[in-house]
Amino acid sequence: MGAAEERLARNEAFFREVNERINDVARGFGGDGDKYEFLCECVDLRCAERIPLTLAEYQAVRADNRRFIVAQGHVIRDIEAVVERDDDHEVVQKVGVAGDVADGLGPN
Repeated sequence: MGAAEERLARNEAFFREVNERINDVARGFGGDGDKYEFLCECVDLRCAERIPLTLAEYQAVRADNRRFIVAQGHVIRDIEAVVERDDDHEVVQKVGVAGDVADGLGPN
């Protein structure tokens, strides 16, 4: 399962890169309480779910390279564990090979 876990983690890293650009642009516009639409960082490259978050909420998830924001129901239990749950999204933490890949791809 190692190669499959690595591919899934890389898929999520793609959405993470897009969300990093959203974060960069949003910092120049709104206040601390404003919400922005971030992309679901799940493994499905066709996913177009949006998750409204403040910049502080997004940055709290990004503080750990192994953590990703996903829409409700988009958790892949083989490679991630839910660490936080909200009305419209979940924060997952990569485990095993997927966690190692996420660590290696992140800036932290």
